[in-house]
Amino acid sequence: MNAPRPDRIYIYPFTAKIPVMDARLLDVIIGLSGFLILIVMLAVLPMVMVAGVAYLAAIVIFILFLSGAGYLVNEKIT
Repeated sequence: MNAPRPDRIYIYPFTAKIPVMDARLLDVIIGLSGFLILIVMLAVLPMVMVAGVAYLAAIVIFILFLSGAGYLVNEKIT
């Protein structure tokens, strides 16, 4: 664990185990929010762009969201 910074006051001692969210629950939340983002992008983007490009952009945004979220979760868990 990192050494404590002398200019900060800490509430928890460094030996305290702070509870973390279960990885499976976090995956479900990320999946549902990604699906919601996909639905919103599929509804909104065709109003602003050409339909074919809008659908492709919605799928790319969905893939980037899930990839980024998965990477961040993996970094936090391990």
